[in-house]
Amino acid sequence: LGALKISGDTLTDKKYVCFGAGTAGVGIANLVMSEMVAQGLSEEEARSRFYLVDKQGLLFDDMTDLTIEQKPFARKRSELTNLHAVIKAVQPGILVGTSTAPGTFTKEVVQEMASHVERPIIFPLSNPTKLAEASAQDLLTWTDGKALIATGVPYSPIELNGVTYDIGQANNALIYPGVGLGVLAVNATRLSDAMISAAAHSLQGIVDTTKPGAATLPPVEKLTQFSRTVAKAVAECAIKEG
Repeated sequence: LGALKISGDTLTDKKYVCFGAGTAGVGIANLVMSEMVAQGLSEEEARSRFYLVDKQGLLFDDMTDLTIEQKPFARKRSELTNLHAVIKAVQPGILVGTSTAPGTFTKEVVQEMASHVERPIIFPLSNPTKLAEASAQDLLTWTDGKALIATGVPYSPIELNGVTYDIGQANNALIYPGVGLGVLAVNATRLSDAMISAAAHSLQGIVDTTKPGAATLPPVEKLTQFSRTVAKAVAECAIKEG
């Protein structure tokens, strides 16, 4: 959502490649798919935009070792296998890594993606640093600063071609304290997907996206400041949902 606010693009127009289809990767894909449905797509339309790639390549529906969570996202055997081939054929706007396979977002893969998309959204989320699919520095260099990045590890600002790029850390700590506070503040009896979505949306207004090199997410150091914003959004959503 933060990346889309910077690029001005629409989530429902994007194709999504998940590299690393374990519980984290599939869990994130499900939440993003729910967001696409909330923004007007049918579940079938939304699901068709997702391509999950794991250690055996693209997940196909005739594989016998798929988990219950993976099966709904599996593709037909006629589709492609390795990550570069998938990127070339699918031309996704979003690439998320939860593979713990270091260096797999190669220059070839990243530049292939950037050749089809003006502002590619690339999130190498595996951590620690030695397991990351790519470094933020490389992603910026290979795309001339056009990649919209969030990482699983913290980064200091990066200088490139006279612009200072702040790198957002996609850490669940960004919303968890605010979610907890919002739930407690209104005595909510359960936590819904809509409340999680409200929490994620509330982060969008915190970063100045007009600034060159703006981060996709607010910095973790300012957590105590924006947790109130998250809590208010969660509480309002809980009240609205009854």
